[in-house]
Amino acid sequence: MKKSAKIISLVLAVLFIAGCFSGCSSSGIADEITDKTLLIAYTQENAPFIYTAEGEQNSDTDDKNAKFVYSDENGKLTGFDVEIFNTIFKNIKNDYKNYRFVKVDEDYKVGEDTAYTDKDGNEYIAYIMIGGIQRDKDSFNKNYTFSESVIDNRIITVTAKSGKVKSYGDFKNAVIGTVTRQAKEALDENTVIKNACKSVKEYKDIASALADIDAGKIDAVVTDEFTFNVLENKDSYTVLNGELKTINYVYAFKKWDWYVDSVNEAIYELKSKDYNDADQFTPIVEKYFGYNASDFNYVPEND
Repeated sequence: MKKSAKIISLVLAVLFIAGCFSGCSSSGIADEITDKTLLIAYTQENAPFIYTAEGEQNSDTDDKNAKFVYSDENGKLTGFDVEIFNTIFKNIKNDYKNYRFVKVDEDYKVGEDTAYTDKDGNEYIAYIMIGGIQRDKDSFNKNYTFSESVIDNRIITVTAKSGKVKSYGDFKNAVIGTVTRQAKEALDENTVIKNACKSVKEYKDIASALADIDAGKIDAVVTDEFTFNVLENKDSYTVLNGELKTINYVYAFKKWDWYVDSVNEAIYELKSKDYNDADQFTPIVEKYFGYNASDFNYVPEND
């Protein structure tokens, strides 16, 4: 009889523990969305910020040599933004018990529109937008409040170590290549520099452009750090001082939403050695971008 009582007690204990975790987790990804679930929206997969399964190459470029290898054996969303919010949720949760990433339409208005409707017709709003959001892009900036710049992608110029182009002033009568859409747009925006060039040639990948630099066919290539800084042979070339443009990637919130301060402070604490034994933010950046692609410099008001 005593043995049976012990078995019954053990079963009840297991059922009690299982009951505590059923429905939704208390501090992680929600199994079921409720009014205690923080919804974090994204409009499309955009590696390495947010993606599923396996992939290569940053979505901002067609460069086959700029490899970022991703994998997720569970087939769930992963990526830089996903890991950041997985890590900081405990510091931004407020009254929320868990969180969920939800895909929304391109014209979704964060903090206003319905992001998810459950089977009973209950509607839920997302208060944070992630997924490689650019701060200075179209009219998007007029509608939202943004975090501090989390990731930065500088548009740079690469030359041969012995090349004639030593500064942007040397673009006059030079043959210049561009790699990636962002690099072309940045050069187009700098009309004085572009108009000084003898000619500009577009390349689909960085390897072809660097090969033409080596062969003396072009004098320099305008590209971005996402593409160039992951190359194993990058030290064989010279990067000019300065950049044509810096693309800032941020998180978006409803205009004047207080939640932006909570996220900024959580990332600050993740990065600060005052709160941890070491900087826990930079290793996550390097894991997904292949180098430290962040100049996050938020400082809390009381510091």
